[in-house]
Amino acid sequence: MLTFARFGLFMVIPILLVVACSQQAEVSPTAVPSSPIASNPTSEAVSPTPESTEIPEPTTPTSVPNPTADPITGAPALARGEVLRRPYVVMLDNHPDAYPQSGMDKAAMVIEALAEFGITRYVAIYAPGITPDVDQIGPVRSTRLYFAQWAMGFHGIYAHAGGSEEGLAAVETTDQLINLDGLLANGVDYFVRSNTRFAPHNLFTSTDELTRAAKDFGVTDFDDPEIGYLFKEDIPEDERPESGSFSYYFIYAEDPAGWTYDPETNGYLRLRRGVPAIDAVTGEQLWTKNVVVMEVIEAPIPGDPQSRISQQVIGEGPARLFMDGEEQEGVWRMEEAGSPLRFYTTDDEEIRFNAGPIWAVAIPSMDNLTVE
Repeated sequence: MLTFARFGLFMVIPILLVVACSQQAEVSPTAVPSSPIASNPTSEAVSPTPESTEIPEPTTPTSVPNPTADPITGAPALARGEVLRRPYVVMLDNHPDAYPQSGMDKAAMVIEALAEFGITRYVAIYAPGITPDVDQIGPVRSTRLYFAQWAMGFHGIYAHAGGSEEGLAAVETTDQLINLDGLLANGVDYFVRSNTRFAPHNLFTSTDELTRAAKDFGVTDFDDPEIGYLFKEDIPEDERPESGSFSYYFIYAEDPAGWTYDPETNGYLRLRRGVPAIDAVTGEQLWTKNVVVMEVIEAPIPGDPQSRISQQVIGEGPARLFMDGEEQEGVWRMEEAGSPLRFYTTDDEEIRFNAGPIWAVAIPSMDNLTVE
């Protein structure tokens, strides 16, 4: 059972500001529902069953993370040939009532992409036995078709809370992943609801709960040589640039996200609207070793009552890769749903990342990227 310390509702943003935001605030055509049950049972429904609990009070950033990484296995990342247990793939919320999130600082990989109304969500991937255990992951939110297609490529246990009709159809019929839906009877026991955040932005899980789900679902170890990425050693300290930064936005230029290069760790520190983005549990600024910015075509789904969008994640497109304090042009590629998401140089050589976590961002246009 998850146990968390209390913190107050400190993050309530006026709805007018929410509508103007794209990356860190999720909105709907109406206010956040006061009822614990949302109006659309296929996408935003809130199950009353999970036990309510409390989540910890966030603190201010105290230190720069500096995890130990292995240049051969990529640990604590996803190294090809080293992933012997199904990854845990978790959908995470990005509504203002969901910030700060918890657990992304321990993920091997995070993929961020638009959901509705210019708001993003995250896919966080954990590698059991490789990445650290995480006591609190969340808030967990619903899937969409393109998020599910990315998840299929990791062949993992996919933790989410409902989804769009297309997204649910994909995860309920595929043999490429194990579907763990926190709104269904066979999945609800592996999630808890916080009583200090508004529903539906209050659903949490943990690696212990996901491990328990894997055992209960009869998930066995597997050996898939296609899962994961290739890694290399960092460049020497005396060759690293002194500084660097870049930012991007999804829909609204006034709502940027970004990263600053840290030569000491040869990694990148995340910014949220120009200030440090933190983890709710540790209070530390989010950090990653590698950042990939992908251009992914998106468009509204005609006639969708929830104003949902589609994203073309099958195929390939341009990318910018940031590691060792430098920018590099590249290409992202995913041949079909269930195929791994891969990254290549413009000469079609697969990218070797610096050992450690990867953060991938899908923006609708490279014009939204600024490098300083």
